[in-house]
Amino acid sequence: MKYKYYDFSDNRSEVEAKKIFEQRIKDATHIYEKYSENFKRRNCPVCDSSKCESIDKFHDMYGIDKCNHCSSVFVNPVPNINALSDYYENCLCNRQLSNVIRKRYDNDDFINDDRLVYITDIINDIKHKKVIKILEIGCNNGAFLSKLRQCCEQNFPQILFELSGVDIDKAAVSNSVDSKLNLFYGLAENISKERHNEYDIVVHFELVEHLINPKDFVKSIYDMLIDGGKMMFTTPNINGFDNQAIGYNDTRYLAHAIFPPMHLNAFSTTNISHFLISNGFSIDSVLTPGRLDVDMVTKCSSESSGVFKDVTSLNEGNKALLQQLIVDLKVSSHMQCIASKNL
Repeated sequence: MKYKYYDFSDNRSEVEAKKIFEQRIKDATHIYEKYSENFKRRNCPVCDSSKCESIDKFHDMYGIDKCNHCSSVFVNPVPNINALSDYYENCLCNRQLSNVIRKRYDNDDFINDDRLVYITDIINDIKHKKVIKILEIGCNNGAFLSKLRQCCEQNFPQILFELSGVDIDKAAVSNSVDSKLNLFYGLAENISKERHNEYDIVVHFELVEHLINPKDFVKSIYDMLIDGGKMMFTTPNINGFDNQAIGYNDTRYLAHAIFPPMHLNAFSTTNISHFLISNGFSIDSVLTPGRLDVDMVTKCSSESSGVFKDVTSLNEGNKALLQQLIVDLKVSSHMQCIASKNL
């Protein structure tokens, strides 16, 4: 059987990737120099242990700890909310990334198509319902929700879907791409009480790794879900192939699982399960459906060594086979999880 080889350019061009990486380091330096005196120490964001050890700093600036109890890796001390607000609202790297994402939403691409498939599978299990309510946290202007609405209406015409989205970007939610969506401004942690037991499905993409306190975040989702409701989300896998091949202090075309002030918490297929169970969820699935690990390592071959370096000499067919093995063995650096609120 032949497998398709996915080139990194399916995500963004190398020129765009280099510019974003270089700007991210500049912006990370700016935030560190401006706010580091006010960074706060914290316990492990996964198991809450206070026992940890320091490992290599991120670009000789941000402290990185490894938990002695559960081995999770996280930024410590962590930037405060003022630093993060400044970073996301004013730093150029985020506008550069937004432009890349906007191009993906404007076209059909495998990343969003895969997400639609997984959500459709969840809906299939509850298609007996007359009304299904879905919330996306971090929805921006509703671009993905709009695609999801069209997919739902096409595949489940007998169901009424109520699609909502929340984001901390006021400008984005005020400029919704789809008038049929209900977009509103706010934090999940602040809206959970007024939307208690409301949603059948809550989704969030590449978000939980950015948070100072991810436990509060998933607890708010737990409160907003109906009993048995599903949370579907994606996050980097620190034990994944390209994250192991190319470290957080190397030149990378995609951000490592640790990449402050952006990625503050590194999850893996192991600790994500512990994290979800300890916060009241049961695990439906933990997959690593990423398709770009091998090409990432190939494109950044100067940063890798040993067996990872040898991968770059394989022909395209063997690279495609290796990427499929990485997916099947759950060791891609892109992780997708589905969890249920316990009954």
